[in-house]
Amino acid sequence: MPSRVLITGGCGLIGSALVRRALDSGAEVLVLDNLSSGNEDFLPDDDDVEFVQGDVCDDRLVGELVHECDHVVHLAAGLGVGRIVERPTGSLRQGLIGTEIVARHAAVQRRPLFFASTSEVYGDSEGEALDEDRCVGFGSPDRVRFTYAAGKTAGEALVFAYAHEYGLLATVGRFFNVTGPCQEDAVVPRFVDQALAGGPLRVHDDGGQTRSFLDVRDAAEYVWRLLPASPRGGLLVNIGRDAPVTILELAQRVRDLVDRRVEIAHEPPAYGEGFVPIRYRRPDTKRLVACTGYEPQHSLNDTLRTCISYRRAEHTPR
Repeated sequence: MPSRVLITGGCGLIGSALVRRALDSGAEVLVLDNLSSGNEDFLPDDDDVEFVQGDVCDDRLVGELVHECDHVVHLAAGLGVGRIVERPTGSLRQGLIGTEIVARHAAVQRRPLFFASTSEVYGDSEGEALDEDRCVGFGSPDRVRFTYAAGKTAGEALVFAYAHEYGLLATVGRFFNVTGPCQEDAVVPRFVDQALAGGPLRVHDDGGQTRSFLDVRDAAEYVWRLLPASPRGGLLVNIGRDAPVTILELAQRVRDLVDRRVEIAHEPPAYGEGFVPIRYRRPDTKRLVACTGYEPQHSLNDTLRTCISYRRAEHTPR
């Protein structure tokens, strides 16, 4: 296992959870984050954590930090559909330029690399479990909704190109709907905040869209277990939980855990006319389990209770 790991985007949801997982294993952690969506307060106060505020597009800085570590985890990305629709160029810049810089330095300095990709690259489906051999197909690039998927697809291609041409040891993990207490701009924290405020919980369209949620603690465990697995030629693996629920069911679960009297209201599709929603998202996790020997330890209700407790405390006057 790594003794010193660089985590880009380490102040975000998955990054901060992975920092804690690394510390539990006795590793030292170097975090690079520009704090555009992360928060330094999410990092544990520990002498074995060093935080550097900076950008993955800074070639010289990334090269120096990669040199100081024996493993690299590249999580940095602009997240949240709303943020991506509003600023698609920033998402692409990080996805293309930042990933090329990280992958190049990891290859030159012979550091194994984990690259965080996304289930967005699969586009929509008929509800079947999506395996890694499925062709990607997220939609027309003239729809900015797919900017994030386009950037991540290009990032995957860059990582595998460096693996093929320069022998980079690489793992690409496609995350499916990871959620946890400090998450923002996502459906779980929105529903929890709406319920704690007395409602209504606002469900877009009919609420029949399905998602498969994974607790961030389980996501961090998967990433940590995958780090030593980086093979020559690269490994592509879904990271998620094959337990789809509808968005309406998610709203009902949050309501029942907070206050059954809270109403659920249906609204038009999000982000206005012309936005392309993804109806179904469900991972095939056979490869993930085979590579890690791990099954998720936190149910969706466990995760929701943790999120509710966290956000209730955040909104309670001190």
